[in-house]
Amino acid sequence: MKAKITILSLMVTALFCSAAAAQEQQQKPVAVVVPFDSSGVPQEEVDVLDRMFLSEFARTGKCTVVDRSSFDKIRAQQKFQLSDWSNNDKVAKLGKALNANVVVTGQVMRFRSQVMFVTQILDVNTTEILSSSDKAVNDVAELFGIFSAMCRTLTSKLPEPPVMIGKYKVGDKGPGGGYVFYYLEEGFPVTVDGKKEIFHYLECSPMKLGDIRWCPCSSPYCNITTIDGVGVGKDNTARIIGASHPGGKVTASNCAAYACNEYFTGTTKAGEWYLPSKIELNLIYENLVKTRVIKSSAWHWSSSQVSYDYTWYQRFSDGYQDCGSYYRKDRFAVRAVRAF
Repeated sequence: MKAKITILSLMVTALFCSAAAAQEQQQKPVAVVVPFDSSGVPQEEVDVLDRMFLSEFARTGKCTVVDRSSFDKIRAQQKFQLSDWSNNDKVAKLGKALNANVVVTGQVMRFRSQVMFVTQILDVNTTEILSSSDKAVNDVAELFGIFSAMCRTLTSKLPEPPVMIGKYKVGDKGPGGGYVFYYLEEGFPVTVDGKKEIFHYLECSPMKLGDIRWCPCSSPYCNITTIDGVGVGKDNTARIIGASHPGGKVTASNCAAYACNEYFTGTTKAGEWYLPSKIELNLIYENLVKTRVIKSSAWHWSSSQVSYDYTWYQRFSDGYQDCGSYYRKDRFAVRAVRAF
């Protein structure tokens, strides 16, 4: 009996360790090491260098490296040409097709009596060069002795692995097709059909819905009471849509809240999305714009007001928030938010 318990304990421990290892693996950046480009160096020598570097880069343990067979398959599907290696946008697109976070490129060149080796790591989301390294040697064979140090240098400048929070992490694509920008383990309340429900995540539309007025009213203004906080944009949106507007009937072209309420994706329906509150809008800026998941410098509407005729809005170029009544007739950028 004791032997059976011991074996069961070992099995449970092994499963736990395996799961922990899998989770740790998921947290590492996924890297694609592309075949080296060459100039003035025999291709057969470059092929050997390429394989040795790939092995050394994987040995650092800092990235999950895509195997070369998967790379070759996707490259063929993408019809990637040799001339495309100099185009960072195309290289990044190839990396995204492989679900990678970074792409590692290298070039071996002969310059006079020396062999130059240049390598860099490219962020597939921003096309920014995260790190680079270059060496000059007298003979190709000397590169084998410096690959280990080069790989350590390159990977030392990679961003820290993201902290896993629940099923999704900030910056991930959410189930509604938007970008996750907020998570709270204990959850937060959102009013849905008059009842408060508990949610844990917020995602925002990947693209702006357009440049839209806050509401059709100029003067006199509609008399609406909205609030600020996480999850309250849903209630604010319902209040804005349901209010009496002297400026006329609300539509998706003259009311930011209505446009958000009408928004839907392949996995969501109209009515699930809403105009973010002031705090929610700032969370989008802090967690998505500043990290370059979203690229925008435009003014964006929130659903929060200071008073019935003063509304908060935010500039994504620097995060500055302001409020005013005069601007409610202007057209600012609009992004929809969804709780799940």
